[in-house]
Amino acid sequence: MAAPVRVGFTHVHSIRLASGPEALVARVALEGGGEGYGFNLALDPAPARDMAAWDAFARRRGLPFAEALGGRRRERVPVELDEQPALKPDWDEARRAMFERRYKLLRVDPFAWGSVELVLSIGAAAAALDTPVALLAPNAHPWEVAYAAALAATFPGNVKVIQRANPEAPAAEAPRVPGLGVGWALEPAFASIRWLGR
Repeated sequence: MAAPVRVGFTHVHSIRLASGPEALVARVALEGGGEGYGFNLALDPAPARDMAAWDAFARRRGLPFAEALGGRRRERVPVELDEQPALKPDWDEARRAMFERRYKLLRVDPFAWGSVELVLSIGAAAAALDTPVALLAPNAHPWEVAYAAALAATFPGNVKVIQRANPEAPAAEAPRVPGLGVGWALEPAFASIRWLGR
């Protein structure tokens, strides 16, 4: 299931990040007006499009991402270094492992799961089973940290953001601006994209 919006047009574009790697950036234009943006450094367009649709949904309503997803539960999310592997994106296995209490900390890469709703479902199930969750920013890019913090702000229970490189700050703010609150201007290549469908 995707964001509760009718998408009129989608454009995915590849950019080179200032640090060197490539990223996919998506723009979703909604039927009836409004647009949103998403990204993925793993070069899979599906999570970028899904993120963009949810960003568009939040922007059109004038709400921060967390509030558009059902409510902000926290203002700040701790960011920590953790090099342990993330949970494989397999819902049946994840649910079974949670019920069997195999995890002291459920490490979830939101980009690998490809869907905002799946990540939120994991968070709800983990909270019901009193299992702490860590949302991974796999490349420690500021966009990833911001997205993980925006998602984590909606989670019930114990949640934090983890990255595999040394974090710059001990906590990330849950955005208060409409949409994701990702600082797109951090990457100069983003401003140079010539979006189709405008």
